[in-house]
Amino acid sequence: MNSTKKLKKIFSRIEKCYLPLLNYELEICVKCGNKKFYTTIKNFEKSCTKCKTRYKTTHNTLFHNVRFGLLKAFHIYIDVVYEKPQPKASELARSYNLTYKTAYNFKQKVTMDKGSINLDVYLKKNRLSDEEKLFRFIEKNNS
Repeated sequence: MNSTKKLKKIFSRIEKCYLPLLNYELEICVKCGNKKFYTTIKNFEKSCTKCKTRYKTTHNTLFHNVRFGLLKAFHIYIDVVYEKPQPKASELARSYNLTYKTAYNFKQKVTMDKGSINLDVYLKKNRLSDEEKLFRFIEKNNS
């Protein structure tokens, strides 16, 4: 089982896709200039402590204003970054049921900003679930 399939299994739900995005802190509130935020439970949004303005978790990331869904965007990101050789935009469009232009534009966005989210570092830093521990155990025993 290659690493892209493992990562897609780990990030198979939208809730799991939000977690790596929580590491990106907002620097300053656009509305009031405050620098302190707290995380709300609903979609892991961040809210300003002063004016209560809500910011989506995807704010200022590759996934901001993605029209085809966060889960699809995460899987395309995994394909583009972790698969060797990189899939062509036409293959991505076909496999994710997108138009060629949409797939091409998102692929360009990902390749220009590759270092923004490192899923390997995120998985190492955070506690692994039982499912993820099982994947690691199987991987060690197969090697």
